[in-house]
Amino acid sequence: MARNSRVGLAIVGTGAWSGAIGDVAKRSEKVDLVTCFDTNADRKKSFSEKFGCDMEESFEDVLRRDDVEAVHLASPNALHAEQAILASKYGKHVFVEKPIANTIEDGKRMIDACKQASVILMVGHHMRRLAGFRKLKELVEAGAIGRPVQVDANFSQNLGFELTPESFRWSGDDSGCPAGSLMTLGIHHADIFSYLFGPIRSAFSYFNRLYIPAPVEDVTATVFQFKSGILGYLGSNYVSPKAMWMYVYGTEANVLCTVILPQLPFEEYLFAWQKVDQNTTLQIFEKEKTGARTIPLRVGNPILEEVDEFADCIRTGKRPETDGEGALRALALIRAAIESAKTGKPVELAL
Repeated sequence: MARNSRVGLAIVGTGAWSGAIGDVAKRSEKVDLVTCFDTNADRKKSFSEKFGCDMEESFEDVLRRDDVEAVHLASPNALHAEQAILASKYGKHVFVEKPIANTIEDGKRMIDACKQASVILMVGHHMRRLAGFRKLKELVEAGAIGRPVQVDANFSQNLGFELTPESFRWSGDDSGCPAGSLMTLGIHHADIFSYLFGPIRSAFSYFNRLYIPAPVEDVTATVFQFKSGILGYLGSNYVSPKAMWMYVYGTEANVLCTVILPQLPFEEYLFAWQKVDQNTTLQIFEKEKTGARTIPLRVGNPILEEVDEFADCIRTGKRPETDGEGALRALALIRAAIESAKTGKPVELAL
């Protein structure tokens, strides 16, 4: 059938985050939200009614539709590979929310399947699109901080207390969400690290289970070394109030990016990510100067930006900024941290 200018999109997995995706899909001028699917019938029906799209009885029913050109997978991590590979066999383009998969092996299978089918594979690492991190990238590349030497970062919030046995994140093995908060939250920073400073060589990590009832790690601390020699630290936990920041140290200046995450009911909080630039500050601490200078930031919509880019890649064949290979590099840091926490030893990254 002839393609119109908009990309026919299906959302698979209609949990809380899908509401933010459904909202930007309706705002976008580049996609049409055609249908949805979820194994939870009530959740699927609610999403269909809220966003005015069809709903399907099975994932394969989604893939059989000629008016669906692409799928947006907001499903549990362990289903990403199976669903992406099947979608590619039907010739559908694939957008998968982070992480690309729970394991490197599954991620590679997804990349290979989409390449063989000549379909786009894009991964939802939207955090690098925040205005603060975009500007931080500009500063690093312009030499404004001199030579980078170290980076510290944290992304934490007390989601662990909300987990129930029905949630896939309740389980800390590869069938659920290994590494807990580090895989759910910290992987965003893992992507930003490679975006800013290139590949990471090795990592050493401590994981603890301290407070939440779920059988999954709730406090993690990871130190790592880039191939360039830059050193880094990444903290992530499931038990503290919300925290998100990154501090980059250079020979001429230090830069602190802070994102103040709003205290809202969970679904409203997820919608608020579209306006996160309004709650972001970027401060530069320059050599031989007292105090910090605040750097102005543009205000964008990182969630809409990535959905629109996905549509552009489908229409033009352009490679996505956050492609499968890049997502594997972020995942490789998390998998190295998992292995290190088990063995008590530093671990070389798989990629």
